[in-house]
Amino acid sequence: MINNRWIQILPMLVLGFALVGCTKDGKKVEQEIAMPTEATSPASPADTEMGERQFEKIKSLVGDWYLTGGNQLGKELEPDPEVPFLTYATSAAGNCVIEKLFAGQTKEMTTVYFLDKGQLSMHHYCSLGNQPSMVAVPAEGDEIVFQLLAVGNMSDPNDLHISSHSLKFAGEDKLTALWGATKEQTAASSSVFNVERK
Repeated sequence: MINNRWIQILPMLVLGFALVGCTKDGKKVEQEIAMPTEATSPASPADTEMGERQFEKIKSLVGDWYLTGGNQLGKELEPDPEVPFLTYATSAAGNCVIEKLFAGQTKEMTTVYFLDKGQLSMHHYCSLGNQPSMVAVPAEGDEIVFQLLAVGNMSDPNDLHISSHSLKFAGEDKLTALWGATKEQTAASSSVFNVERK
């Protein structure tokens, strides 16, 4: 029978080991991509207002979007006016926006946009199997540009991964989504998707 004192201590020991960090081959595993200092500090009041405005722009995308042209990693894509290519929907009582890219296909990818301490942030769940996290650069205008913070589930920094993202608004119902990629720690072919909402 296990002593009651051990029942009380065991959860604390487990938590302690978890906080020490994971190891691989006896060495501590470091995060592959360092988080920029400005992304770890709270946003200024002006940047918080900007982040909220940017998030409202993302919310305005709710609906189905159809591909009018573009390419994926250099491969040309055929326009399809019949099947939604991108979809946007709000969730969590309006606190996040869920984007589905290649909606309904086996290579469908999901991106979740949300506010974090006043900054527009996103997690991208990629068909490559990794998960880039990014934060928007506070700026006015018709384009929201995201910078990379970290990539989850990527053991080798040389692996192909999405490393940049932007959304260009051309009126209420036209949008260009750009995704930059990196492989071997250098820029790889990017993807550009031109879409219209119906």
